[in-house]
Amino acid sequence: MLEKDSLHGTALSEKPYTVLLGGSFLKNSSGSSLLFSDPVEWIELRSFRDIYSFFGELEERLARGFCLAGYIGYEAGYGFEPDSFNSFHIRNDDLPLAWFGVYDAPRLVNKEQTEHMLSGDCRHSEPVFDLAKEAYAEKIKLIKEHIGAGDVYQINFTGKYRFEFSGSTPGLLGYLSGRQPDVYSAFLNLGNRQILSLSPELFFRLEGSSIEARPMKGTSTRGKNEEEDRLRCDWLQSDEKNRAENLMIVDLLRNDLGRICKSGSVVAPELFVTETYPTLHQMVSSVRGELLDDCSLYDLFRAVFPCGSVTGAPKIRAMQLIQELERSARGVYTGAVGYILPDRSMCFNVAIRTLTLHGKKGEYGAGGGIVWDSKPDDEFAECRLKARILDPEHERNFGIFESILFNGSYVWLEEHLSRLEQSALWLGFSFDKNRSRQELERLAEKELVGKGRYKVRLELLKDGKIEISFDEITLRHARDPVRVCRSSAVIRSDNPLRGHKTTERMLYDELFRKAVAKGFDEVVFCNDRGEVTEGAISNIIIVKDGLYYTPRLSSGLLNGIYRQYFLATRHNVKETVLFMEDIEAADLFFICNSVRGLRQAVLCDDVL
Repeated sequence: MLEKDSLHGTALSEKPYTVLLGGSFLKNSSGSSLLFSDPVEWIELRSFRDIYSFFGELEERLARGFCLAGYIGYEAGYGFEPDSFNSFHIRNDDLPLAWFGVYDAPRLVNKEQTEHMLSGDCRHSEPVFDLAKEAYAEKIKLIKEHIGAGDVYQINFTGKYRFEFSGSTPGLLGYLSGRQPDVYSAFLNLGNRQILSLSPELFFRLEGSSIEARPMKGTSTRGKNEEEDRLRCDWLQSDEKNRAENLMIVDLLRNDLGRICKSGSVVAPELFVTETYPTLHQMVSSVRGELLDDCSLYDLFRAVFPCGSVTGAPKIRAMQLIQELERSARGVYTGAVGYILPDRSMCFNVAIRTLTLHGKKGEYGAGGGIVWDSKPDDEFAECRLKARILDPEHERNFGIFESILFNGSYVWLEEHLSRLEQSALWLGFSFDKNRSRQELERLAEKELVGKGRYKVRLELLKDGKIEISFDEITLRHARDPVRVCRSSAVIRSDNPLRGHKTTERMLYDELFRKAVAKGFDEVVFCNDRGEVTEGAISNIIIVKDGLYYTPRLSSGLLNGIYRQYFLATRHNVKETVLFMEDIEAADLFFICNSVRGLRQAVLCDDVL
């Protein structure tokens, strides 16, 4: 069914009604994608009352041997229960309730071609949530009143982040998918609008008569280091609230599939499995069944759509309350994106982590399941967490690196390699520790031995490739205190990447260059709570009344190799929260890193 094709240079943004499905849509894809282009026609749903005939048209095209790719928007689900919904949100745009292109065979696009098509520069503004924290809390209060009255057990309440956008829309998907690998990624070019989906959640996959759904419910933030990350993952898997929410949706899906599957075939072989993504941990379960022989497309979607993980339970009442509580129509968000082949094999995601772009405007939905003991502050924070992939701080394809001192031999080599290994594991990078060690030793023998002091940079890329470079260094005389200025830029304390040495350091590099140009040796940063974190290339240590103090990792900083050494070898040092006033009042002030060691410093009043 699949045709291989060379598609270098294909501009998705210039080919309307094109659909690209990648990531987990293909089993064992190795970065390949399915490209549906040059449609014979397309079929739209404009009124939810036409949903039966809409699916009839899809069935007819499949019977003629065509393939289908597109989406079903959340509000299309009203059409399956018209008596339960007297009215619904009318979108103030022309986005159809559902849309499918009708295609000949899709083309299999390899990893390199996919990356080429998803290239291009793009920029977007800081996303703004359409609900203030106080208004959000009021909505949660109303939901809990309905739960208390016995109307529902759970409501999946959502809102929209809105942002300004410019540049390449395929490039934006490429940027985001580079940070969110192994998801059900999709790019749909509808002409005047583009849909970008990076959903980690499988709605269902149908192969033959076997159908599988993988509901996702339960979320935890990533930790700032390997140990903290493992603890948060373990907490998520054992947390009673998250398990109860997950099981509630599993039961709902078992019931949905039971309406269209053979008696006794619906099972839940996996429960409460945790999956790790760059910005969060998610709890996932699996539900499987054997489809009835005479199940039509309409019957299938009527039974399961929308997915229970994005509605709540019981589903119909939850959807009615969602209609009352949410400020705007969801559109494609929380609907489903996917494909159907003539043999009736199909795969659809749950369209979470999904963006809709129209010209220079973009929207991104985020939300979560609300139950009786939900806390508004926690749920609001979860919305922010799910929107973190849109953080404009992040660069496109970042790497992890170590700066290692070579002075006749490598200093703290194993410590550097171990930290790199831990970061690679946390961030999902491939890493061969032994090969990296061998490459460094080969460089030393060939270029460095007997020639002076060098800073050797070892950078690890996502696919496991390493790049090594080196520069000769001269150490400043120890009796000369270094001059440190202050940064006016605020560092986010909740950014987990601060605990890893990555190339996502544009702000650090820019301010360090400015500091050096003005005659300073370092610039010190503070976080959003006013706490001192670190310098651009150094950790911070102060002395007060004979005791040493260094900022806590929880303030948002890298656990430097020299910092680790200092903590391990000194009995009179303490990790604590520091402010600029503490540095100003200190008896002594030091900066340190593994290349230049411990250097006495003076904090200047100058602010960059």
